[in-house]
Amino acid sequence: FKQKTAYEIPKRDWSSDVCSSDLMTPEQGLKMDLGLKDRVAIVTGGNRGIGYAISAELLKEGANVVVASLDPGRNAQAVEKLKAGAKGKVIGVPTDLTDPAAIENLFKKTLAEFGRLDILVNNATNVVQGSFFAMDEAAWDRAFENKLRGTVRCIRLAVPAMRERKWGRIVNISGGAAWTPQLGAIATGMNNAAVQNLTVALANELAKDGILVNAIVPTAVRTERHDQNIKDTMAKTGQSEAEVLKPRVAKIPLGRMGTSEEIANVVVFMCSERASFVAGSLWAVDGGVSARL
Repeated sequence: FKQKTAYEIPKRDWSSDVCSSDLMTPEQGLKMDLGLKDRVAIVTGGNRGIGYAISAELLKEGANVVVASLDPGRNAQAVEKLKAGAKGKVIGVPTDLTDPAAIENLFKKTLAEFGRLDILVNNATNVVQGSFFAMDEAAWDRAFENKLRGTVRCIRLAVPAMRERKWGRIVNISGGAAWTPQLGAIATGMNNAAVQNLTVALANELAKDGILVNAIVPTAVRTERHDQNIKDTMAKTGQSEAEVLKPRVAKIPLGRMGTSEEIANVVVFMCSERASFVAGSLWAVDGGVSARL
């Protein structure tokens, strides 16, 4: 009689061949097949920060990725960088989310290149600073044109292709300002709250078509934008980086800020076959900042 070790995990046939496990040592770890090979994804705002990390993780899983960001130069640079280590194909389509024609072009090019669309990650954002009473009509229009209306436009164009295949994943990135309003960035919080409302409503509508809609709610993440905010605060206050970070980190139960890659890992899981019974959820990825019943 030979006793099995804790790491001898038997192979299984799940009929879809999506999640089979090989025997591995503790050093190798357990590889989870997410069933994303050859899937086609559009990631808005995919040229830096959280969007870039999401694009990179999807490509590692064998998905094909279309990076859609406003700046053509940065978009092209991101695509070239993403090609290293990618197991899927990546292309870039510079896209202005405030321009309906540009968004139509994004989806036309995606379908022309790959013939299908399985995943849409609405990551692009536009942080609008300004107090409620200081913002004029034009400022309010601009605030909602990018995040909320851009998300709406993309979903409208993504759904027909997903319905055709009876399979789809839509993941909306909605910042924590939706849950913790800040008067100095009230338009940003309202945009995020609206996206969450849209997420739940569409999840109910599209589930019957095999399209799962969810939102990820990240907070306290060290992105380029957050790093610039730290530098700006240091310049204004004369504080060191450690001094600026101390009160921010103090609010996080895990005692540190998150990384773009940690957000991306959750997003990619939500895009996968493994998340087949998840719809209409708002996933907080914030180190415990928003923990609640």
